[in-house]
Amino acid sequence: MTRRQSRKTDGPTLRLIAAGALIVASACAAPILATETTAAGGIGDPAAGVECGIATASHFGLVTFRPWVRLAPGQPGSFSFALSGGGTQIDQGGSIDPGPGGQTLLGEATVTGPASGYAAELTVTVEGTRFACPGTPDAI
Repeated sequence: MTRRQSRKTDGPTLRLIAAGALIVASACAAPILATETTAAGGIGDPAAGVECGIATASHFGLVTFRPWVRLAPGQPGSFSFALSGGGTQIDQGGSIDPGPGGQTLLGEATVTGPASGYAAELTVTVEGTRFACPGTPDAI
């Protein structure tokens, strides 16, 4: 009778599997922006009913940037999100149609390295007025 040898999973493979599972889990989880960092100066204009920012989360050498906006429910607008650094250039944009709560997650970008190696900028336009919510390495 032959005996089948089982191969034990080594440390680097196990870490890679764990990192992959973490990425999938974080992509599926509902964002909890109150516990994350927002960029300095990224508040928009609360008096105009516009608040915005770029939330970040770091795990295992990866950083995720999540641009968000809070508008009055039913108040339409548009956004432009740019992220650059570390050989990465990401440009996202589109329309905003906030739901009943008014807060909307506009997108997500996960990159390698520290947040300080990237420049992130969010611009929100509502009723013809532009609001800048810049991301700065010191504030992220």
